[in-house]
Amino acid sequence: MKNSYIAASAALMLAAACSGPKGWELKGTVEGLPEGSAMAIEACNAGRWYVLDSVKTDAKGRFDYRAAEPAPSADILRITLPGTGSVYFPVEGSDALTLTAEAATFGTGHTLTGSDMAATVSAIDSIAASTASLPDLQRKLAGFITSDTTGIVAYYTVGKSVGNRLIFDPNENFGNRIYGAAAQVYAHYKPLDAHGEAIKAAYFAGRRNLGKVPAPEETTIEVPEAGIIEIARHDYTGKLQSLKETASKGNVVLLSFTDYSMQSSPAYNAILNDIYSLYHDRGLEIYQVALDPDEVEWKEAARNLPWITVWNSPTDGAATLATYNVGALPMTYIIERNGDLGERIVDPTTLAKAVAKRF
Repeated sequence: MKNSYIAASAALMLAAACSGPKGWELKGTVEGLPEGSAMAIEACNAGRWYVLDSVKTDAKGRFDYRAAEPAPSADILRITLPGTGSVYFPVEGSDALTLTAEAATFGTGHTLTGSDMAATVSAIDSIAASTASLPDLQRKLAGFITSDTTGIVAYYTVGKSVGNRLIFDPNENFGNRIYGAAAQVYAHYKPLDAHGEAIKAAYFAGRRNLGKVPAPEETTIEVPEAGIIEIARHDYTGKLQSLKETASKGNVVLLSFTDYSMQSSPAYNAILNDIYSLYHDRGLEIYQVALDPDEVEWKEAARNLPWITVWNSPTDGAATLATYNVGALPMTYIIERNGDLGERIVDPTTLAKAVAKRF
């Protein structure tokens, strides 16, 4: 009886140990790698990459690495093929990720799946590898930062380089604004995360280098949603339209961000048109910022719209997107009659109900 009890207890303890949290996993296939090829799993500490472990491929280029413990918080690691390149990947908890790559293009052409963070990082890498123009690349990647709720995506994006040049340099005006937006993501979602502290430090260091020295007691990042920041762009007639002036007339203003070339644009503008028709005579205005890549096509669409529509050209960059935390299109803000920035509407189908509360 006693021996049976001890054996049963031992079995229960073993089962409990085996059912505990598993470490994160990275597996996949690297086409073109011979059997036994070693790749390094690396982590970063204060800007210095170091080897955590290694993993080898089988005869078909497959590999499977599992960490001993779950990742305690979201972080960026990398897997390096010596002499070729590295693929960066985010891990959190017990994530199970899958990498598909080719040996010849390792680090520049790959697909990463298994979590939303991994898919986003993979998309960022793909955009960086396929976009030649730095302004275009900055514009495309800024949206990933302003729409991030994980922190680690923003952290990864502001740290990316093309060649030896940072995509977003905190010592340049635009790059500094983007660092501020990334720091705000951490301040809002993960205020105690060390990655956020590093971004904030780079942001304030950049401000000092730019001559915008913060007061000693300044410890927070300006929240874009705290008020209206000016947007001044030309409409299709060439007239300069000011958002602040539009919002100063005591009306409810819908600040709309869209791209007329997107498939969803007609349906979104139909919703806006219904709202405009219903409430314009009662004090509603729409100030729409179009992010179309082509000015001619934008003008043709803008001529048919009854509200204010302006064009944010590729040369205008992504500063406006970063300022208003625009991560996905279409997006709408409601500006109250007193000029305060109100609700942020991501789902257009909820817009009519939100506007109705103002009338």
